[in-house]
Amino acid sequence: MSVANETIINKMMHELKVVKEEPNNKEKMMKHVGHVKLLCELLLEEERPLEIQKNKITAEEMKAMMGQNATKSLPSTSGSKSSIDHDDANGESIFDF
Repeated sequence: MSVANETIINKMMHELKVVKEEPNNKEKMMKHVGHVKLLCELLLEEERPLEIQKNKITAEEMKAMMGQNATKSLPSTSGSKSSIDHDDANGESIFDF
């Protein structure tokens, strides 16, 4: 559902009007200026629909990030020994001394 730009601008004007009514109340001013900032970001996001599409994650990328493809590509390490012999090492971990 899309909101008309005019509606967003009217909301911004309302928030600024509230700030203008009590210029000495810094806490209230910051709250309403934050609302204006959020409304500005909404307008700016509507102007960049192509950029948003570039950043979408495909289903294949999501599976890869979730590790569903990672188990297929990793070799099995159960029962395998390192072929490198380290004279001073006590185990396979780098923290084994």
